[in-house]
Amino acid sequence: MKLSLCDVQLFRVRSSWDDIKSQSGAFFIFENALEAAKKSKQNIYDNSKRCVWNYKEEN
Repeated sequence: MKLSLCDVQLFRVRSSWDDIKSQSGAFFIFENALEAAKKSKQNIYDNSKRCVWNYKEEN
């Protein structure tokens, strides 16, 4: 079975879900998203728009 982008979990690094222009990356691997989020002082969101890592809560 061939996977489409709809089947793949992406972790988006942004200031907020609604602020698309603030996105500094989209990653398949959470650890890579975490590294980028820490450097850019942003949050990580999953495909369902849920914040899975919040910079302010972790620091």
